[in-house]
Amino acid sequence: MESYLSKCILFFGLNYLENINNSLDKKKYLLFNSLLKSSKVRITNFMLVISLYDDLDFKCHFRLTRNSVEVLMCKMKPYYIRHTNVGRPVVDFKKATLMTIWYLSNTETFRQIGDRFGLNRGHACRTIHKYLQSLSILLDDFIIWPKGISETITVQEFKNLRLNHMPNTIGCIDGCHIRIHSPKYKRSEYTNRKMFQSIVLLAVCNANLEFTYIFSGWPGSSHDARVFKNSSLGDTLLNNPQEIVTKDVHLLGDLAFPLLESLIVPYKAVHILSEKEKLFNKRLSSTRVVIEQAFGLLLGRFRRLKSLEAKSIRLMSLAVTGACILHNLVLKNNDLMEIDTNTEHLNLDHLIEETETN
Repeated sequence: MESYLSKCILFFGLNYLENINNSLDKKKYLLFNSLLKSSKVRITNFMLVISLYDDLDFKCHFRLTRNSVEVLMCKMKPYYIRHTNVGRPVVDFKKATLMTIWYLSNTETFRQIGDRFGLNRGHACRTIHKYLQSLSILLDDFIIWPKGISETITVQEFKNLRLNHMPNTIGCIDGCHIRIHSPKYKRSEYTNRKMFQSIVLLAVCNANLEFTYIFSGWPGSSHDARVFKNSSLGDTLLNNPQEIVTKDVHLLGDLAFPLLESLIVPYKAVHILSEKEKLFNKRLSSTRVVIEQAFGLLLGRFRRLKSLEAKSIRLMSLAVTGACILHNLVLKNNDLMEIDTNTEHLNLDHLIEETETN
């Protein structure tokens, strides 16, 4: 009887211990499962992968050389705005730089960029926009209007550009439509004549394809003449041109711009022009084509500008400004790239018409 009782106690004791172990294993499983759900899996070693890229692969992905990125980081470090909000880790300066360049050079979404660099979507979006905001502070350091000796050098560079050049040219001006995803209630306002939504980038460039003036963010439905009139450059040339250009020096524009003392445009009504007037149009068009080449180089290098999407027009304009600053930075650093021959997003109709006529 005693042996039977001891066996029963042993049996129930072992069964109780087994139940305790099972409950502990179940609790461990539930705890492990909850930890997996709370922490999303992301790429954590992409910065290491970037360091292993050779120079060719690095430029293919980022559209800039390593040397150009280092120059940008040296220029940007004093101006980089670092936010240390509670509960939000501060993104490393190098990672923020590479992430912003990746954003401008590719067409990935913020979710894809954040996953690539080990951040969530919102954190990546905020970091890129804050970096672009800091980059806009360098606008006057890279996009410089030629004055004094610089003006003389610019005129000479246009003279050396082509045999049949336009004399005393200080720059070429034109507008470029940057495709955007506009809000539904503003689609008609930003729909251009090619029936897609865009903002206008008004720019002036020199013979080296470097921008000397930019003005972005105006609705795509606006004519280039209206954008020019509302820009600071247009206001100065219309009222006080002597503030920025000397006498006998001028810009070259197309038929969309008004004829001014400091802004030369082609003759209209090409079917009744004399031979000298046709030659004038031909020389002007062949010299002014550098602004089209500059736009092609800008859109070819920074693919983000082929389709912009952001919460506001201000953020889209900020991205355009940042791309133009980087455009000048890489050209000054001899970081060359082939000009994109795809002119789908450029406003080239007037240039094609002039070329065919001439």
